[in-house]
Amino acid sequence: MSDIYLSAQTSLLVIDVQERLLKAMPQPEMERCLHATKTLVELAAEIGAPIVYTEQYPAGLGPTEASLLDTLQKAGAERVEKMSFDACSAPDFHRFLIELPKRIVVCGMEAHICVQATVRELIYRRHQVVVPFDAVISRRLENRDNGLRVMEQSGAIISNYETLVFDALRSAEHPAFKRFSKMVR
Repeated sequence: MSDIYLSAQTSLLVIDVQERLLKAMPQPEMERCLHATKTLVELAAEIGAPIVYTEQYPAGLGPTEASLLDTLQKAGAERVEKMSFDACSAPDFHRFLIELPKRIVVCGMEAHICVQATVRELIYRRHQVVVPFDAVISRRLENRDNGLRVMEQSGAIISNYETLVFDALRSAEHPAFKRFSKMVR
């Protein structure tokens, strides 16, 4: 397996970035998380990594945030509706899970609930998981930080979205370098 965190041999999983949940998030962190997530979706599409996104009980929590949903749809992402906090337990997710590469980048919300439960289960199922800390969020920052610590103690690699971008591009000579370097500034 390549040492590159996000590549065509990895996948991107976006957990529950839904409109009603976003309203409860702290504003500056929510904007940062949304920007980082959209950038990672565009990067995954650029490099040919599979993308899956989940929606937790969309009848009650609403759809994925509109601008992110547009980015996901343009990227050809696959949607999974779920009721369980852990995405791996959702019946529709299983068909993706058996086809996804062993390395998965996970972002979304809430870090200490659905993201953490999914990451722990992916690790249990022998996936290598990378979590960009600036592409996950919780209503309270201490809950996000606690979720990140638990995920790291469970075996996840904690990184940031900018590192993932430049790691995937590998060089300033990459054809998409200028576009993505502007996106992380």
